[in-house]
Order: sequence, then C-alpha cells, then structure tokens
Amino acid sequence: MSRSDAAAVLMIFDPKLERGGGQVVLEHLLRHLETQPAVHLVMPATGQGKISIPDGVTRHTDLDAFSHALSPGNAVVMVSNANSGMPAVLRAARRLRSRGARVHTIAIVHNYPSDPLRAFATKRLLGEFDEAVVVEPGLTSLRADARTPSWLSLEEPLTRAADYPAGGITRTGKVKSYGRPDHEKGLDLLPAIFGPLEQLGYECRVALGSGFSEDDRYARRLRRDLAPWLVDGRRDSSWIEPGDIFIVPSRSEAACLLAQEVLSRGAFGVASRVGLMPYLTPDNLGMRTFPCEDTAGAVRAAREALEMDADRFSLECLEGVRLIEHRAGRWYADVVRMLLERRAAVVAA
Repeated sequence: MSRSDAAAVLMIFDPKLERGGGQVVLEHLLRHLETQPAVHLVMPATGQGKISIPDGVTRHTDLDAFSHALSPGNAVVMVSNANSGMPAVLRAARRLRSRGARVHTIAIVHNYPSDPLRAFATKRLLGEFDEAVVVEPGLTSLRADARTPSWLSLEEPLTRAADYPAGGITRTGKVKSYGRPDHEKGLDLLPAIFGPLEQLGYECRVALGSGFSEDDRYARRLRRDLAPWLVDGRRDSSWIEPGDIFIVPSRSEAACLLAQEVLSRGAFGVASRVGLMPYLTPDNLGMRTFPCEDTAGAVRAAREALEMDADRFSLECLEGVRLIEHRAGRWYADVVRMLLERRAAVVAA
C-alpha cells in the first residue's frame, strides 16, 4: 500500500459470524462510505458472506492482515462495530502506534452488556477508546461522554404515509413475531402471550432466524415450545403486513431496528419496555410497551390494539409510518460525517 493510498485509512472491524442488527448497520455504513478512498473492512469470511460489501471497500479477514498492509507512519481511524471486538481493536491500535502510526479509535456501541461482569468490562474498555458513539441515549450509561448523534433509525423507510389509500390501514387480526433464538430476544415468552390470544380467536405466528449465542439446548426447547405457532423458513420485514400486530418480547435491546421495521411497515407494535422502545413513539401512537417479561401485560397491550376502534387503529399505524419516515437515515448521516471528520483530523495532526 503506497503512502498516498494510505494517507487516511478508515477501518471498521466486526468479529461477528452471523447477521444481526449491528451487521445491518455495518452494511449501511459501508454503502454510505463506498465512494470514499481507503475504506477497509476487517471481518471473518463467514461474517462477510452474511452482508453486502461494496466493491470499493478493501476486505481483510483479520486485524493482523490489515495491520501488515499498512506502512509505518500511516494515519488510521479504527472503528469497532461490536462490543466483543473492542479488545482486539485496542490491541491492534497499540501495535500500530508502536510502529509510528497515527491512530484514532472509535467504538460504536449497539447493545447493553448481558450481565454485570460484562458491563464492568465494557465500561473499562470503552474508556480506552478515543471516542464512543451510541445508537440510543441510554447507552451513555456505559460512557458518559459518548456521542449521541440521534437514536439509530432505519436507513430508509420501508413504506411512506403516501403509499396508503385514503381509507388508511385495515387491521388484519394477525399476531406475529420473529427473531433470533437467543435468550435476550425473549421468544420463549411467546407461548404465554400467544396462548391466550389464540383462545380469543386470533391467528398467531412466529418465525426464527439464526442465533448468536449458539445455545443449541435453548434453541431446541424454543422450537418445541413454539411448535403450534412456528412457520417454516426465515422471515424478514416483508412478512410484516400493514395492520398486523407484532410482538417484540426482548429482554435486552438498544435501538431495536425490528420495532422500527414494524412501525415502518404500517403494523402495530407491542414491545418490551427496554432500550429505546418506550421512547420510540413519544405520543404513544402505533406502539404499546409492557414491562420486561410481563406476559400478562403483553396480552393486555395486544388486546388493546386488536380491539381498538378501527379508525383509531388506522390513525395510530399511519403515525408510526410517518415517524420512521421522518427519522430515517439521520443517524447514518451524522455518524458518516463524524467518521470522515475524524479521518481528516488524524491526518492533519
């Protein structure tokens, strides 16, 4: 790599092998950066196969390969896109600095740690980064001076208010959910929610994706317990129909792109009161929340949406569509601008 090519390197590291919300964000960030010079992605080959990577982005499968491609004295902005990747990025940054490179480190924080020990470790690691960026303001509990450009929204709205006829959105009477078979997603709570709703005559369905935790025992039990409602094959946002009721029973979330997809598709969200979700719709339109793991509360919230006056239901769903339409893309624009500013600053230093 020539010095002119390496004058301002921007590297994003993600160690994940599966595709989750953070990897969707990564995919969109790379698309926003694809016309910029010297943008590098470091990610295992398996993970790279789960996302779309623009041709202009230079790929590496590990940080050693990336580091060896640099010349002494290079200016580098190193971005960690996952909590689990932070230690490796900090180690690589120390090695590069020892070789004379000018390095600026940034951590993007997508998730809350799953337990107190991980929270302690995450806070300590974040303190070693030059900067941190969070996807929703509550994550500043991990680092008080983290940048909060906006809460993370969808890059583009899935539907717009103008897409709907004058008659608005008609309730389907269907109750749906999907997610990864990981404990924090809370899909094991669905039988206690779907059972009472099904007894009232409502159709309930759930689909499962691929898990991060690799807890095969939990995944097998989940499939067994969800069997009466489980649909074959993976699903994406296109499965969400305008007028559906969609359950998001998570135990731990930050921005929760799934909840935003629900609103943007014209469906009504019923979600755990975690992360951004209590604040997603300030006027409480198009979504109701319930205390984490409160399945009776989830049933009450779902029934409210299912039994709501039809005109009111339509109005609330359309307000959800408008909210995401209004917010879409803001976080990405703010973060990309910040990354490019930091790259220019580290070169000039």
